[in-house]
Amino acid sequence: MKNNRYKSSIYHKIIFTISLLILFLIGIITVKHIDNISGSSKSLIHSYEVNLELEHLYSYIKGSENSMRGYLISKDSLYLKLYQTDIKNINYSFSSLKKLTGNNAVQQQNLQALYKIINTRYAYMDSYSNFNNNFDVNRNDTFKRNFNESSILLAEIRGKLNEMVAIEKSFLKQRNSIYNNQIYFTPILTLGILFITLLLTIFTYYKTTRDIEKVQLANIKLNKSQFLSYQAEILSEFGTWEWNLNTNIITYSDNLYRILGAEPQSFEAGQDNFMQFVHPEDVSIANNIFEKIIADEDLPHTYYRIVRPDGTTRILRSVGKLFIDKLGNKTVLGVTGDVTDEHNKNELLKSNYQDLIGVNNQLKIFDESSKQAEILGKYGSWVLNYDSLKFTYSDNQYRLMGFEPQSFDPSIKNLLENIHPEDKPIVDKAYKKALTSMKIAAINYRIIRKDGKIRQFKTIAKPFTDLKGIQSMIGTTQDVTEDFNKSLQLKHRNTELEKHVKELNEFNQVASHDLQEPLRKIQTFISRINDKDKENMTDAGKEYLSRMEKASDRMRVLINDLLQYSKANRAEKNLVSTNLNEVLRDSLLELSQNIEDKKAVVNYAELPVINGIHFQMQQLFSNLLSNSLKYSKENEAPIIDIDCTEITAKTEAVLKDRSLKKYYKINFTDNGIGFEQEYAEKIFLLFNRLHGKTEYQGTGVGLAICKKIVENHKGYIFANAQLGQGASFTIYLPVPVLA
Repeated sequence: MKNNRYKSSIYHKIIFTISLLILFLIGIITVKHIDNISGSSKSLIHSYEVNLELEHLYSYIKGSENSMRGYLISKDSLYLKLYQTDIKNINYSFSSLKKLTGNNAVQQQNLQALYKIINTRYAYMDSYSNFNNNFDVNRNDTFKRNFNESSILLAEIRGKLNEMVAIEKSFLKQRNSIYNNQIYFTPILTLGILFITLLLTIFTYYKTTRDIEKVQLANIKLNKSQFLSYQAEILSEFGTWEWNLNTNIITYSDNLYRILGAEPQSFEAGQDNFMQFVHPEDVSIANNIFEKIIADEDLPHTYYRIVRPDGTTRILRSVGKLFIDKLGNKTVLGVTGDVTDEHNKNELLKSNYQDLIGVNNQLKIFDESSKQAEILGKYGSWVLNYDSLKFTYSDNQYRLMGFEPQSFDPSIKNLLENIHPEDKPIVDKAYKKALTSMKIAAINYRIIRKDGKIRQFKTIAKPFTDLKGIQSMIGTTQDVTEDFNKSLQLKHRNTELEKHVKELNEFNQVASHDLQEPLRKIQTFISRINDKDKENMTDAGKEYLSRMEKASDRMRVLINDLLQYSKANRAEKNLVSTNLNEVLRDSLLELSQNIEDKKAVVNYAELPVINGIHFQMQQLFSNLLSNSLKYSKENEAPIIDIDCTEITAKTEAVLKDRSLKKYYKINFTDNGIGFEQEYAEKIFLLFNRLHGKTEYQGTGVGLAICKKIVENHKGYIFANAQLGQGASFTIYLPVPVLA
């Protein structure tokens, strides 16, 4: 369609151009022909005028002669006046002929010769006018001689005039012939012009009629194309738009309105109305589209999102190209399509492709790592195909048996040849059971390697059905000789360790009670001395007594803390559902007097339920609260904040765990004296103190107990502080997994 219209347009241009050229040529020929006819007419008239003027000249000459003769005969002066008039006419006629023959050199020469003859003759005739009335023409010889000369000159004048007339007649004949020829061709030329014009009109009518038929066919095809385009827009979920850059008018197709979620032609197409549909995050992209169309008169592929009136978000893709019509109007023609489904499919395809690449890489890595792992782990793998009843061994399976990889055909017969004679029934029984029930329990047996060494093997296997439905049994055989030997040693050492632990527990109990008994006596004696003999003692003695009392108190606290630490180490591992809100209330009640004395404020949020040990968690909370109360600032009431959030391990860098395991994050934050962050890990060590005994009381065991309790609950504890700005202790406890 497009090519036909283009050719028709070319034909019209060619025909129109040729027609103009022909008409222009015809006009030139016509003008030239008319100009030639006019020139011929002028030439004819000119020739007639020259001939006529020559006749006039001759007539005036004859007239002057007759007037002179009349005068000579009658002596009447009237004839002389007539003579003078003729002379003037001769001069006028002669002047006219000179102008008329100005472009003819031959006639000009003839006129000059004629002029000399006439002047000579009139010199004779002027002499006649001077004769008196008594003059006798018959008796005067001079007159006779002059008169004869004058007659001769008249004959020459007549001859010269006849010569000039003959020349003009030849010109007249020639020009008349040309004029007649031009007049003859005038109707032929006129008919030719009419004929050519008629042919051009007929041809133009023919081509116009053909073009009208083509236009009608093109309109039919165009209507079909528009209908198909309309249906294609609906089926393919795209719409078209036009932006006339000359009038700044934008038009949308019906389906573009539908893509936006509106009824066709339900609002005026334009930037402001379109921007109401654009997703807030893509407003800048949409604005850039309009700016780019205005600036570049073009639009490359651009993606953005819209929000339909029903709230759904769709992804659109727009592209536009500049179109300039034959009138010079600039219009950007564009297509906007809904590519949401395509985008989602591409994203899924990319994801699947990346997953496939990842799986493939993992398989390659796994295959290589499996080979390395088999070597490092001293194990081999094998596969028993139930269809063919053939074994396949990995390379390291051969090595475990003391052979080179793939050095013999794997079969139950070749395997049994390498089994220790006492253990062959175990392997044979397992093989037969695998064939009948497709199951095999873990078995331990010995083999005799090729080099004669005996090694302990352990084999486990499980059934497997691949995607093709082929059933196999996949097994792993490990050389557990070292483990077997170590297990024998471990059993022996465990027996000895249990004995030592029992003895150590008995020693701890006896030591703690035996240490407390003399300590109680020391404190009793110190109390009696304070009650009875303190007043009689010297100041030095009182000072010594006071130091002894403080030392015994520290000893008592230290022994109690050691007992608590020992209990934390030896605590049962049976975790039960524990409400931390109840634990906190018990701890606050336990420390209520200390809190009241310090005028402390404890702010706490709702705490979760965990799997834990109640008394250990209470000890943990009490130790942390006591720590904040102990290291509070002077003349400033302690403020302790307790909050809790649920987090994922990978979001907390301090845990160094990239898994999705859930934890409760509990923070104890105070406004106390704080400490240098470089000591954040050392404070959890046993007997570690940051302050002297005289500055703050303590044994350096409390935070070590806290760390041990948190570890008993499979959690983590960290400290963060700034000197003079308070401290924060963060506890991570696992979120219970629902059954």
